[in-house]
Amino acid sequence: MARTGSLPFARLVADDRVHLEAAHGRLLARPAEALAGLIEVRGVGLIRLTHEASAVVGVVVDLAAADARRLPEAASHRTEIHGIQLPRLAVASGTAALPAVIAYITHEMISSDA
Repeated sequence: MARTGSLPFARLVADDRVHLEAAHGRLLARPAEALAGLIEVRGVGLIRLTHEASAVVGVVVDLAAADARRLPEAASHRTEIHGIQLPRLAVASGTAALPAVIAYITHEMISSDA
């Protein structure tokens, strides 16, 4: 998506194991040292990609969320990690997450431009 210009920037930070740290009111993510730059692609195996050493977490995608609803309550749109409040996208078990994530990200980009 980033290559097509649909998103301003996208790059791997971590896959599977992510270290989280609260710093200056933001939540930072970084990869486990032994796995930095590696991502597992189902049916292909491990591949090495260019990655970022750290990133600020902008949204929590809660996969297989027990409280995922077609029309969620407003309270379910937020979560707290290490004392940092973050937007939350609850995705039901068995539901493809990518369409919801892309819709969320592009909606937020449009909303922030307005």
